[in-house]
Amino acid sequence: MKNTYRLFALFIAICFVISASAQVDRTKAPAAGPAPKIQIGDYDSFTLKNGLKVLVVENHKLPKVEFALSLLIDPIVEGDKVGYTSFAGDLMDRGTISRTANQIAEEIDFIGAELGASSGGVQAGGLSRYKEQILELMADVTLNPIFPQDEFDKIVKQTLSGIQADKTSPKSIAKNVRRKVLYGDAHPYGDVMTEGTLANVTLEDCKSYYANYFKPNVAVLAIVGDITTKEAKKLVKKYFGKWESGTVAKHTYDMPAKIEGKRVVLANKDAAPQSTVQVVYPINLKKGTADVIPVSVMDAMLGRGFAGLLMKNLREDKAYTYGAYSSISADQLVGDFYAGAEVKANVTDSAFIGNGFGN
Repeated sequence: MKNTYRLFALFIAICFVISASAQVDRTKAPAAGPAPKIQIGDYDSFTLKNGLKVLVVENHKLPKVEFALSLLIDPIVEGDKVGYTSFAGDLMDRGTISRTANQIAEEIDFIGAELGASSGGVQAGGLSRYKEQILELMADVTLNPIFPQDEFDKIVKQTLSGIQADKTSPKSIAKNVRRKVLYGDAHPYGDVMTEGTLANVTLEDCKSYYANYFKPNVAVLAIVGDITTKEAKKLVKKYFGKWESGTVAKHTYDMPAKIEGKRVVLANKDAAPQSTVQVVYPINLKKGTADVIPVSVMDAMLGRGFAGLLMKNLREDKAYTYGAYSSISADQLVGDFYAGAEVKANVTDSAFIGNGFGN
């Protein structure tokens, strides 16, 4: 009897679902719901005597804390030494005055934390119970790097292997061509790393970049997590208070010249089974301006994800590609528009014309 009742209840439920589904008009998109409200958490801020700006966002839901030190500096044209700024950042956590690279890695692993450095700053995070150990390690990497020669040699060797691999990658080739065509040699976004530029980079170049640009008066330290502003101020003063400020060079760049008419740039690769096709253009779209959100909505309709027009056209309708996408970036120097796909070699021209990228 119980089984009968269960079957009857299941039957009623199925009928209800079918009835509800039948009333949905699937030819029309559902109405949009209310726009979500963006609620940025409250933050406290303070500035050390050396000029280091600190932002603190308290969030005690989880016993974790994150530290992010960012340099607010202008991009640099590396010219015939492309790579030295990124190498400088990579080397910062490869050894300090008091710790070797292995010791830094072991101490971070022991407390289950994370630590990383780049040309634009240093990041660290982990459990809040270890916040002082994490910040001390972060400060040691930031203030006391020694730039070991053997670690520099390792990075150069690894980078060379990557450059060799990129020579057979259509995406990497297209990316390099795109940089040169859009921005040129006089703009930082036109820098391309090659074996030639890599051969010109020295350890002294890396040390010079660090000495000239890692200054507290052009840096912001953001702290988020299970920590109070009082605790943060005490720890930051203790570990970053002796960091010496200094003058940092500023760099300005002209807007890249507009590309007049339609320009085709070809990088040939014999016997390639498919083609990487891209449509690119520099645009003056700065972050925070009124056009950013409308342009982003337009880009979402054109080529963001499977609902984009490019995907519906080139994949679903024409079956030329697995995926076709577009993007529009906002940037304080110069933004860019991009639309691209990897298509079968025998339909390369058709991807541009015939309702592909050409329209």
